Amino acid sequence: MKLLQISLMVLLGVSAAKAEPAIPLSNVLPPWEKLGVPKQLPITVGPFTEHVGAIEESFSTSSAERALGLDVGPDGRVRLINELAQLPTGGIATAHLDAGGAGEWFGTDHGLYFRTKPGAAVLRHEDYGVDGPLATRITALAQDSHGVLWVGTPLGLSLRDANGKWHDIRGRQGLPVEDVTALAIDREDNVWIGTSKGAVLHRPASAGRRWFYRQGPRYLPGDRVRAIALAPEGMPAYFLTDCGVGRIDAVATTLEQKARTIERLVNERHRRFGLVADCTLDNARKPTKHIIGDNDNDGLWTAYHVTALALCYGATKDESAKASARASMHALYHLQSASGTPGLVARSILPRELGKSRDRQWQPTPDGKFYWKSDTSSDEIDGHYLAFYAYYEHIAREDPAEKEQCIRQIRAVTDYIIDHNYQLIDWTGKRTRWGFWNPESLNDDPEHYLECGLNSLQILSFLKVAHHVTGDAKYNTHYQKLIREHGYLNNTQLSKKVFPDEDNHSDNQLGFVAWYPILQLERDPVIRAALLRGVRRHYEVIKAENSAFFTFVYATVDPDYANIMGAIENLRQVPTDRRLWRQENSHRADVTFRPWANRFGRPVLLKSLPVDESAFAKWNADPFVPDAGGDGRVEDDGAAYLLPYWMGRNHGLIAESPAPANKQ
Repeated sequence: MKLLQISLMVLLGVSAAKAEPAIPLSNVLPPWEKLGVPKQLPITVGPFTEHVGAIEESFSTSSAERALGLDVGPDGRVRLINELAQLPTGGIATAHLDAGGAGEWFGTDHGLYFRTKPGAAVLRHEDYGVDGPLATRITALAQDSHGVLWVGTPLGLSLRDANGKWHDIRGRQGLPVEDVTALAIDREDNVWIGTSKGAVLHRPASAGRRWFYRQGPRYLPGDRVRAIALAPEGMPAYFLTDCGVGRIDAVATTLEQKARTIERLVNERHRRFGLVADCTLDNARKPTKHIIGDNDNDGLWTAYHVTALALCYGATKDESAKASARASMHALYHLQSASGTPGLVARSILPRELGKSRDRQWQPTPDGKFYWKSDTSSDEIDGHYLAFYAYYEHIAREDPAEKEQCIRQIRAVTDYIIDHNYQLIDWTGKRTRWGFWNPESLNDDPEHYLECGLNSLQILSFLKVAHHVTGDAKYNTHYQKLIREHGYLNNTQLSKKVFPDEDNHSDNQLGFVAWYPILQLERDPVIRAALLRGVRRHYEVIKAENSAFFTFVYATVDPDYANIMGAIENLRQVPTDRRLWRQENSHRADVTFRPWANRFGRPVLLKSLPVDESAFAKWNADPFVPDAGGDGRVEDDGAAYLLPYWMGRNHGLIAESPAPANKQ
């Protein structure tokens, strides 16, 4: 039999001495196959409007009340200016209107009242709860163009149609806060709902998104809305709150305009030694200066920016994008060289005068000008290789000097990892806490069960990028060794662990950072098919989150199954204003909590919320956490938006339609 096998190999032109072992793959996932309906790409993304909040400082509370036609009593309740004597003593009329010429409705603390014409007797509506309002306390009234009477109560909204039939809208129907305090309806029958905890825009006739929750200082000066007034065309909307008057504008924009604004701010106030990072403003509303501190993930966040702007240059040939990507990439080179040990990458750097007062994790650079932070993690290295790939592919390979430096840098980092048995050895001579990709840790140590698939994917991606950039066969040799002798390709099949294992969104991010380069480079049909099965499984687990980054990475290999429209909506929702304002959602009536906490012990929602209703910063955050953000002084650098946007453009997944004329 052995002789027959050798004879067959000779006939096929394969040397017995050079025969490679078969790739070990467990039968844990179904074979790769095409799924979904073929898409016509790119998908053209048209202009849209973004809600932008502002404080109306020109209005004092009293002038706002007069401007809005309000009369506010000493108890803070808004009264009808011309109260009717027929209403019950102590009753507070909240509104009145002409009900299609059939009469007038009045809302009070004691119930809903009606009269057929001016001067007629005022009659109380008798039914509440079923054939009437949800509560006897009526807090707001409005009427739409179809003759539907909208009635606000502390228990939700009640609607009386033109035929006199009643139904209600509460949390289960999508109303985020049931304690309604004010109502206003525009000429398109969009309904603004004031509540005791923010404002809500409801678009009943929309074929898409119908509910927009606007809470917290991003949108309003105070959460308790006492009254609403709309401009004749419906926007802007004005809100009298417990902390002053606010305004929400619908600002026309495009995805590219948002990207250009964010990139401008990156270069104005988000660079520290070329690294791209969050900044802290001296004043959230009217910043005059800012500071940028060090961050353990300076390399990873800067890699976001390198990749985004390299992809931008690849798609547009915009020289400013090329220069911006170069500045960020050279900042990563600084991190790669700061330790003085070729290949030992720093987490971050500080000037000597700041770094010398830090703990032993900070060490001086050989020239004594800086201090570098040690104990670099796999997160950081993951980002560096993403940047290596994108920068080389779209910028460095066409520039001899840049190409030479990119090759030199990736050789140093990769050789250092290989020479230390696929580990990152620190200046102490010991492995950094999370810098390991070696078989003994991933395959043989149960303590690293959770890292097995992810870190196997990472090192394979690193080696693939190194081979692509340098052309050195030794990196492919190590790549094949880890696949054939240590089962690393098999490990990638379960790179995403699922319940009952913890749902680690940081690992989701790291996974897709590693998935992107290897999926672009691997062409061996067997290896590629296995990678495709692994990434599909990972994407399937997180698909419902509609992450633009995760979706577009996946869409580069399987656009028909990827939820590209969900990713587009995700990009639309990311606020151009990257200040991290506090956003609270745990009180909402329209959400459901999971019966278990997340890995940090925090309560989490069953479904993720739209990004413009959360304090979104980066792709490592748990989108199911209901409450996040701060006082707005911390401003995110925005590269997390730029990365998927330019990836979508570069890979022909999305395209822009002409920019709109901006309407305030």
